[in-house]
Amino acid sequence: MRILINILKIIFYKILQVYEASKYDTYTIAEKFRKQGAKIGKNCSIQIRHLASEPYLVEIGDNVSIAAGVTFITHDGASVIFREEIPPLRYFGKIVIEDNCFIGSGAIIMAGVRIGKNSIVGGNAVVIRDVKPGSVVIGNPAIRVSTVEKYEERCLQEWNRQGLTKFEHLFKGKNKQEVQRIMESKKFREELKKHLLSVDLLSPNQSKEKSD
Repeated sequence: MRILINILKIIFYKILQVYEASKYDTYTIAEKFRKQGAKIGKNCSIQIRHLASEPYLVEIGDNVSIAAGVTFITHDGASVIFREEIPPLRYFGKIVIEDNCFIGSGAIIMAGVRIGKNSIVGGNAVVIRDVKPGSVVIGNPAIRVSTVEKYEERCLQEWNRQGLTKFEHLFKGKNKQEVQRIMESKKFREELKKHLLSVDLLSPNQSKEKSD
């Protein structure tokens, strides 16, 4: 009977979690995290529904985008191996993400890390040390591979090379939110699909390697 009661409690808790998450979306979930003690700035896009075991140790600036599957680890459970000797031993650390950063899908941000302003963390990266402002980091452990300025140059080069300038008239005079709504529309996505399937998306170096 006790086992059945415990199973029912677990099921009820899971249902409660799903219901709670359904009340928020990518742009409003910050409200929930703020209630849990996190400091979160304006205009953030957050796709995760659980912030951290200690959400009050997370600080996120303005205009930060956090993709699905990102994990914030605000404590180190490995200290368990020392607890025979020192039972209460725990390690906690604050996580700070400064303004205008992007955290890619599946990235893991470890306790005690500060990610500097205008930085990009690649998908599945494991960030174990501070990231300097304006950096692009990838890998496990994450390493700096570029500056944001160079990454922007590359994006612009590819935008032009792939002929995406043909759509620029649709975005003229629009702000970031308006542009996003256009790009998410069914009509635009169909036009984009048709265009992308008609051009070579490989970079010049990749095309050369393929031909060799």
